[in-house]
Amino acid sequence: MGTLFNLAQYRKAKSFVHFDRTELMQLMNTYSKQVASGAWRDYAIDHLDGMAMFSIFRSSHETPIFTVIKLGPENKNAGQFVALHSGEKIKQSSEIENVLDAMEKRARKIIPLFKSR
Repeated sequence: MGTLFNLAQYRKAKSFVHFDRTELMQLMNTYSKQVASGAWRDYAIDHLDGMAMFSIFRSSHETPIFTVIKLGPENKNAGQFVALHSGEKIKQSSEIENVLDAMEKRARKIIPLFKSR
């Protein structure tokens, strides 16, 4: 007769990465400014294995124009934030402010509706 193994004991535990309250407030502040100017219309928050993603859309039927990713502890750049524009990396930093600033600068170049501060 065979031996039964509980496979759950042998699987690597998945890490749940999320944006904390201050990071989420900074993301939403940036997002709300651009919604008020009419440039952005929708967002999505995804939690994948080892990362959290905040994606920004011009409309709900398109691919994201910007994405902010928070990397989890099993990644070699743990705790880092990455900003993507249409899938292309534009900034990586340990501070979310640096990533959001780079994202806003890029947005002002491609979307004339953005107003400078």
